[in-house]
Amino acid sequence: MAIPVEQAIAALSTFSLEDEQPDVQGLAVTLVSGRSTTESAVDFEDVSAYQLSLVEDTNAVTQLDKLVREGKGMVAVLYTYRSCVKALPQLSESMKQNQADLYLETYQVLDIEIGRLREMQRWQSSAAFKLAVDMHNYTQSIKKLNGPTVTHMWGMLKLLDVLLQLDHLKNVKASIPNDFSWYKRTFTQVSATWPDTDVMREELDDLQIFLSTRWTILLNLQAEIFRVNGVEDILHVLIIFCLECLESDRVLLFSERHTLLRVLPVLVVLATSGEKEGESIFKKIKIPRLLSIFKRDPVIPAFPDLHLAPASILKELAPYFHRLSAQMRLIGLTLPHELTVKEAAEYPSKP
Repeated sequence: MAIPVEQAIAALSTFSLEDEQPDVQGLAVTLVSGRSTTESAVDFEDVSAYQLSLVEDTNAVTQLDKLVREGKGMVAVLYTYRSCVKALPQLSESMKQNQADLYLETYQVLDIEIGRLREMQRWQSSAAFKLAVDMHNYTQSIKKLNGPTVTHMWGMLKLLDVLLQLDHLKNVKASIPNDFSWYKRTFTQVSATWPDTDVMREELDDLQIFLSTRWTILLNLQAEIFRVNGVEDILHVLIIFCLECLESDRVLLFSERHTLLRVLPVLVVLATSGEKEGESIFKKIKIPRLLSIFKRDPVIPAFPDLHLAPASILKELAPYFHRLSAQMRLIGLTLPHELTVKEAAEYPSKP
């Protein structure tokens, strides 16, 4: 319940002030309480005391920032992942009697690494759900009218970028499925005498599907987002925000520009795959407008030594999002590396 301003002012009279103190500021005593503002630019402990209309928005931005920090940690784990199988010892023919011990020790080593992949799977599911709920809030009539703040939109875009990076890394890391297949083989051997392994087997099967299917994270995000009708409107707002920032050079840092370029095709994919939009998204956002953005930055960094082309994301995601697959005929998008020298000079001036 909000405290009346008059009552709050009257409460100041209850404070005792020291007379004849040596300086204006009083006793040099530092009191530290509440959350540190070094982690978030908006998560101050006294936000609720100001009774502003942005309190709810501030809480949402704080939650998004926390998810982004956690997600970057997941990206670092996945990026630095190296195959463990090649480092494991192999038994010679004369040591086959120790095979059971080797399976057990191999399982114990791999279980630590696979545990990190399990944690990533749980985190991306939770992050996709929370991002979808945040978008669903803007399908309500009042919030839909005002829309999210710029800081809030950046929080959504940064979290979407982290999910895209995780999905992209999961797709390109060949060492992950190799280690998992070996881990599952050793689990079958060592769990033969274990009781009640059905739950563990189900978790392994679920993790195997997650690791072996391309773009699982984005597909999961799509399923979470479209649980509520009208979410296409907030996706359209985010797309327009990305386009305006990129066209007006509103962003100063390359890292922010690359974030917008990575998430822009993903937003188009999500908006196009909705039940409501279909071809209408390309009526609101003209194809030449997208192509001009992709021409200026045909290739951008995804990680220090991995790159991606924003235009290629649309083509690569098309087979996995059926509605988008039908719309790709309208785009006729040619990837930068598929162009001849003459075509590259004209790209994307062709109709």
